Amino acid sequence: MKLLGTVILCVLIFFCYSDVLEWMYYRYMSPDSYYSHGFLIPFVSLFLIWQDRDRLQEVENNHSQLGLIIVCLSLLLHVAGTVIYIYSVSGFSLFFLIIGLTLFLFGSQITRIIAFPLMFLVFMFPVPMAFISIISFPLKMIAAKSGVYLVSLLGIPILREGFNISIPDGSLIVGNPCSGLRSLISFLALGAVYAYLTSLPLVRKWILFIISVPIALLVNIVRVSILILVSHFWGLAAAAPDTMIHTGSGLVIFIIGILFLFLSSKVLE
Repeated sequence: MKLLGTVILCVLIFFCYSDVLEWMYYRYMSPDSYYSHGFLIPFVSLFLIWQDRDRLQEVENNHSQLGLIIVCLSLLLHVAGTVIYIYSVSGFSLFFLIIGLTLFLFGSQITRIIAFPLMFLVFMFPVPMAFISIISFPLKMIAAKSGVYLVSLLGIPILREGFNISIPDGSLIVGNPCSGLRSLISFLALGAVYAYLTSLPLVRKWILFIISVPIALLVNIVRVSILILVSHFWGLAAAAPDTMIHTGSGLVIFIIGILFLFLSSKVLE
């Protein structure tokens, strides 16, 4: 009977949030997506909950009225987001709805045990594009300035005007995908789950999570520098978007970033 009620509840939530889920899917799949990792987040959360299955079986299942209050407030927030046509508001209302339902159906003890997996779900909800535009501008400027500076140390003639970088073979433009915001969002999620899985004390877990921010910025600067060097030595076409080098450089710096996270955790130990 409880399983049937859970299934019905999930169907109702899907129906109420169908437009929001469609919007999230579009944000995940768009060519310039900053949230292509969004599909993985719920599976990671489920895995983390599964790891605590022994502790969860020992806890008594009860109900919390606070959860019902959070559910009601979440639905009101969803209505507000629908009225003003801001899907990100409705998206985050779904995040709070999940937390409220967990509290109401399973109680505070179980919710406390799976608090991190629940909070980790926040990384699957895209922030408004207006916010992304505001953040990406200074990040692009940092990437452009730092990349030009590093390349100039090698004696290569280079000039920057805003986001336009001039080298002897032509000009490069640091676009939004090269701002590093995509790396920053991904590394925040990666740093959070990596810190959670380590055996570090709580304070050092937070330090490791915060370290993921400069790591993301650093590896993106390295990527911009590499693309400038490739353009200089092999021509602009070699480092153009959608080329193997342009795409492959993103994978390489992601691996380097993971290595930096690993080394940072070892230092913190």
